[in-house]
Amino acid sequence: MKRRSVKKKRDNNLHHKFVKILLKYPVSNIKFSKNRISLNFFGRRISDKITLKREDHVAEWSRKRREIFIDKNFGNKEKEKSFRALCIHELIERFLVKEFGLKVDEEAHIVATQKEKEYLESVKGNWRAHELKVFWDWHKLGEH
Repeated sequence: MKRRSVKKKRDNNLHHKFVKILLKYPVSNIKFSKNRISLNFFGRRISDKITLKREDHVAEWSRKRREIFIDKNFGNKEKEKSFRALCIHELIERFLVKEFGLKVDEEAHIVATQKEKEYLESVKGNWRAHELKVFWDWHKLGEH
């Protein structure tokens, strides 16, 4: 029983260190085409299809396909910078969960949110306004 506890603690420490490395790693070569996003992150070129549809949340990634879903109401009303930031967030989050087995909320979401913020700052977007829009969308549905 004690061995299992020690191993779990060691694994948690390794995950924590890995997340710190990912937080420092830059996103580069971001490209948007008609309905796709692609970018370089952590030495990989990753890409997903973007689908606008009615979503309960502002954005979500498919557990089955390489696809990001953005709420069509968000896409119509918000600035292009916020829309693109959401796409970056979802793409990175899906990549980290699928490729490295990171926990969605405790690990992958933290890294993806940081990269989303860095993108918005790089294109002179309003992080605070974007964050509030996403925050209220989640909370009105009883999340977090």
